[in-house]
Amino acid sequence: MHDREVLTLSEAATLIRTSNKTLGEMARNGRVPAQKVGREWRFLRSALETWLSGSRSPVVEASGTKSNGDVKEPEFQYEMRIAGFRDTAFSDNHRRRLHRWVPWIAGFSSSFVTGVLDQVNGDGRTLQVLDPFAGVGTTLVEAVRGGHNAVGFEINPYAALASKAKSEVAHYDASLLATAIERFDDYVDERLWLGIPPSSVPPQFFRSRVPFFGPDVEAQVLLCLDFIQEETVGWIRELFQLAFGSVMVSFSNYSYEPSLGTRAAAGKSNVEQADVLGVVKRKLFDIYEDIIYFQSEVAERKGSQSAVVHPMSYMDHADVVPSQSVDIVITSPPYLNNYHYIRNTRPQLFWLGLVNHPSELKSIERKSFGQFWQTVRAGPDVDLIADMPHLDALIQELRSRYVEKGPYGGPGWANYAASYFNDCQRFCEVTRPLMKSGGTLVVVIGNNILQGIEFQTDKLFAEIAEREGFEIVDLHEVRTKRTGNSVVNSSVRVGTVARRTRLYETAVELRAP
Repeated sequence: MHDREVLTLSEAATLIRTSNKTLGEMARNGRVPAQKVGREWRFLRSALETWLSGSRSPVVEASGTKSNGDVKEPEFQYEMRIAGFRDTAFSDNHRRRLHRWVPWIAGFSSSFVTGVLDQVNGDGRTLQVLDPFAGVGTTLVEAVRGGHNAVGFEINPYAALASKAKSEVAHYDASLLATAIERFDDYVDERLWLGIPPSSVPPQFFRSRVPFFGPDVEAQVLLCLDFIQEETVGWIRELFQLAFGSVMVSFSNYSYEPSLGTRAAAGKSNVEQADVLGVVKRKLFDIYEDIIYFQSEVAERKGSQSAVVHPMSYMDHADVVPSQSVDIVITSPPYLNNYHYIRNTRPQLFWLGLVNHPSELKSIERKSFGQFWQTVRAGPDVDLIADMPHLDALIQELRSRYVEKGPYGGPGWANYAASYFNDCQRFCEVTRPLMKSGGTLVVVIGNNILQGIEFQTDKLFAEIAEREGFEIVDLHEVRTKRTGNSVVNSSVRVGTVARRTRLYETAVELRAP
């Protein structure tokens, strides 16, 4: 075999450390370079080795449909802005390896992170990177990929699962995952064929306006969950959870528009039939391919870089990070737009068993950065902590609007705004002791409009940070227009807008003196 360029299915499977069945299915789906000769598959050793190196690989679109042929991982061009900071749009991640595992409504692009790391790390040191709001792990993955150590915090259990799974990819045994995918296929297929009922049941306290899954789809879903619950290898179970969670809405009676809502409300028909096994398997094959790609990419690197994910509130537990240990923070906290990450991941949280009761969601909501409008709207008036008369004046103006609506008008939104900026101050306060002298803090944040009043959150955040001992280096406008411009004309959040206001995003660059 060592001298042979053309390989049989068995020989090729041995080369890439997977089973004949898994490789055969990948060949049929066009996911590896292969050619059918009669009834048998043949593979070129050189093509497989090139595919393993990641320089050529089939690309799967975000929708799950396969592109034609084997093409290079797509390159994306960015307009270089001030000091090398790039566009932050998360849509860049939808095709990028590892980052494509989980769709996420609000995050920044991997290329933005690498651009910041490259600029800050001119002397090629190994950095200690911190992301206090890790989301699905973009900063952590790119830090490890760049040869740095990273630590992240994420209060949403589903996002924390994604961050952990993606940032530990260098340590996985891809052949074990391939075997698990094969067992998964046999397990679900056999039970469907024999009509064996699932032992899993729908989550007891999960509620939705319409049945989340159709009856036939739900039966398949529960069989998938049976397999996941029986998996004894922790990291494999987590990857299966992540694969299932990332695609489950696609075969449900709900959709993201962009917030989670019923398909019927979006003018779509319910999903009565779906190949649940096939959809989950395609996502698992994405994950399998990306593990091989990533491991080959970092194989030549010396040292052992690591990432640690803390599934908890950074605001309450920042002290687990040693003082004066952080070289750079790259993060994007929730914006002042009340996007409810917890509620929009309720299906994943409940169906994956990451939460079991609504009270757990309430606890997470109360500990989240900036709270949520729904959490603070009906309470007593929230006062601004910082001595910033101009910001306080904006909040008081907001409080005076639509008072007849009570917590649903200006008073409720003023509580939300005050809570948000109080958390901005607290964030800067707990972060300052962790930074090395001269360390860099890059916070991506956008302006927002509440009841017709614009809050230039980037400038206000920079001022708060300066009051807490950081130096303002620059405010880099990285997106001149962002998703969410529709809220400008929303009567719920805006009311009457006196002038047209543009929504933008800024990378606030700060330095620890």
